[in-house]
Amino acid sequence: MKILKNIGPGALIAAAFIGPGTVSVCALAGLNHGYNLIIVMFVSMFITLFLQELSARLAITFQKDLVELIQHYFKQQKFLKYFIYVLIFFAIVFGNAAYEAGNLSGINIGLQIMEYNAFFITILGVKINYAIVLISLLAFIILHIKSYIYIERTLMILVALLSISFIISAIITTEDAMVVLKGIFTPSISSDDILMVAALIGTTVVPYNLFLHASLAKQKWKNVKNIRKMRIDTFIAISAGILVSVCIIITTANVSGHVNEILELGKALEPLYGSFAKYLLGFGYSAAGLTSAITAPLAAAFVINRLFNLNYNLESLAFKRLSYFILFIGCIIAAFDFNPITVITLAQISNAIVLPIIALIIVWLSNKIKVLNKSVITHHIASFVVIIISLTLSFSALYKIILQ
Repeated sequence: MKILKNIGPGALIAAAFIGPGTVSVCALAGLNHGYNLIIVMFVSMFITLFLQELSARLAITFQKDLVELIQHYFKQQKFLKYFIYVLIFFAIVFGNAAYEAGNLSGINIGLQIMEYNAFFITILGVKINYAIVLISLLAFIILHIKSYIYIERTLMILVALLSISFIISAIITTEDAMVVLKGIFTPSISSDDILMVAALIGTTVVPYNLFLHASLAKQKWKNVKNIRKMRIDTFIAISAGILVSVCIIITTANVSGHVNEILELGKALEPLYGSFAKYLLGFGYSAAGLTSAITAPLAAAFVINRLFNLNYNLESLAFKRLSYFILFIGCIIAAFDFNPITVITLAQISNAIVLPIIALIIVWLSNKIKVLNKSVITHHIASFVVIIISLTLSFSALYKIILQ
């Protein structure tokens, strides 16, 4: 019971990144690259743990979330403060809008996996997916009512079931563990894989999660003596999320000879669930999409509210309008006749592109307000590695997109 009592924000953060984007991108990695990109998930785990722990540690130490810290520390440097505000605004708003489009597209994929795919109508010569519009309306209703958290928890049960299914499926479908280990420790990654690498990083290190984690950690832990509990909570939750992601890659790599695309992924779970597998996967996909479609707009609204000192009550209509805006943009993008897999992949890549902005701000804050104590050298080494990786990945992804 004591362990359960200490479960904190890490579980919510892990649940937030195990959405349709993670399932889709990891599935594509397994189908198209076998076990070669599993190593990327461990790099992603290092970056995620470092940034999530640092943002939460800052919040616990000073009892201020990241936005409050920026406001406090840069209050005398108005030009720099507003410049940082603009960077955060674009990173969070546009990043979340893209992420929201990916979430809603994930619901579309779930429906197609269950073979419900005739959802298009043509308006003024433009094909519109009315299922996305209806689901967006459902997300709007859930956001509008006060009891959305109970609905979200119900959906998260389906996501948890899907996650456990992939872990078991990875074990069942693996015939030779040494082949998997060889793929992990001797990967073959080329420059052509850069966008997939960016998508894998972006689906785990979600910028808005850093702000969300800091805020939740500040509320749960009021004393620096609890930092150790926060670290344990963060490590367990993020590690569990990475485990699920790796198992998705392994499962899809194992069945890649029999499955050609994500819409056939029900076959990956047939060793567990037989012909019912496509319905489990489809429902799980849709649940993950709807859950993330609710949390992403709320997180964006929270950051905007704090960033510009709007001081809206979290239950007020004014605050909810901010979340509606993100939902609306995501709905518009997802409802058009775009390939949902492409929308999801680009959404994850967009996270990787904006990641250096948020990472630099968090590292800068930690250095300036001296929260490091005895771990200065280790922190600087880890900071350098994280910043270099994120900058290299961001610019490489942008360069690749421009060339294409």
